[in-house]
Amino acid sequence: MNRHALLALVVLSTAALAQNIDNPECLGQQCGAPNEEGGGGGGSCVDGVCVGGGCSVWVAMTDDGKTLAYTDDADGDGKSDNFDNCPFVSNRDQLDGDGDAVGDSCDSCAAASNFAQLDSDGDGRGDACDDDLDGDGILNAVDVCTGIPDPRQGDTDGDLLGDACDVDDDADGILDTIDTCPLLPNPGNTPVADARCNADQDEDNVSDTFDNCLTSPNPSQIDADFDGRGDVCDLDKDDDGILNTADNCEGARNRGQWDEDADGLGDACDALYCVVIDPSNKADCLDPHGPFRVHGGGSVTLKAGERFKLPLFANRQGAAIEYAWTVTQRPAGSKAAITNPMGATAQSLRWMYQYAEGQAPTFTADVDGEYALQLQAKLVFADRAYPRNNESTSSLRMNALGEGASCNAIPGNAWLAAAGLLVLLRARARRV
Repeated sequence: MNRHALLALVVLSTAALAQNIDNPECLGQQCGAPNEEGGGGGGSCVDGVCVGGGCSVWVAMTDDGKTLAYTDDADGDGKSDNFDNCPFVSNRDQLDGDGDAVGDSCDSCAAASNFAQLDSDGDGRGDACDDDLDGDGILNAVDVCTGIPDPRQGDTDGDLLGDACDVDDDADGILDTIDTCPLLPNPGNTPVADARCNADQDEDNVSDTFDNCLTSPNPSQIDADFDGRGDVCDLDKDDDGILNTADNCEGARNRGQWDEDADGLGDACDALYCVVIDPSNKADCLDPHGPFRVHGGGSVTLKAGERFKLPLFANRQGAAIEYAWTVTQRPAGSKAAITNPMGATAQSLRWMYQYAEGQAPTFTADVDGEYALQLQAKLVFADRAYPRNNESTSSLRMNALGEGASCNAIPGNAWLAAAGLLVLLRARARRV
């Protein structure tokens, strides 16, 4: 194919996308209809339900009556994350009994308004309704220090303010921070030879009086969220209401848990933007700042006899690309061939390229077994950043199973074409 013919095909391909009823941007007769439905995504599709890591939803855009766009749906309940009051817990009903904008299904205090969802002791019950805020086994009503766990309930001066949160434990008028013996009254603040002056139960060389983690050694005494509890014993280091074990940015407040490149590290603490296509191989990601690269999707499991549209991801946006798909491995007895294996495209939405009407490459496995398909791609025009790197090769592994196989799903990627829209929506929300 010569340069002029290829350019003509690219132009036609781009124009045809707007009218293509099979194009993912236009779902047949649903074009222009305000509708939402669950899609595939970071999880897998089991009996028609998306489970195990997130999905995407189609959101009809009625500005021109034809365009349909993607957006994230992490919990697969058919509600886009940007408008879901429980973005990580499925709740199609969106019920919110206390009116705090957090759905009942994920509200740590369903009967008490607590938008911040703070849970100091990480017991799943929000501070607004927890009768033991610090989780030390002492109810708030009788706890001498409700915000810091202290089962011993030490109260040296008997003022009903526990030593763990009392700035002058011995009530001698000298603040603990400068008191030579904070647990023994000595108004003159002179050194005293008494064991109470140097108690250190975790043996980290920090006196218990000043130690922000009494039973966990932490000589550095780092307390990132300044809540009085050291990081080594703080279940929520950044105080964003999400426990460290579930937080994709332990040290940075990010209640939304946004992770645009799907690498498992939240945007708030991610220094490298590299789009993950296959969650099972996060290192094989697409870096927009690197040389030209394409990605064939990683792997997919489907039924034998099921027609599958081959995906094309690239680390360039809207670049004219010539592509060719070939079968490099097949099980014994298979004679399946790729339909429309070669072509060109220049239309992309958030790293995922679309094909011209009627030109999408598809593959139908004819027998059960392992298949391998190779994607070869070449930029029509030289890349300005890396002019000598205009070609790239990738692969797609396919596992064809019997009738009990799950539905089509390339792990982690149905949402990628939607990430751009979601980012725009968030940006608009911040400006309003």
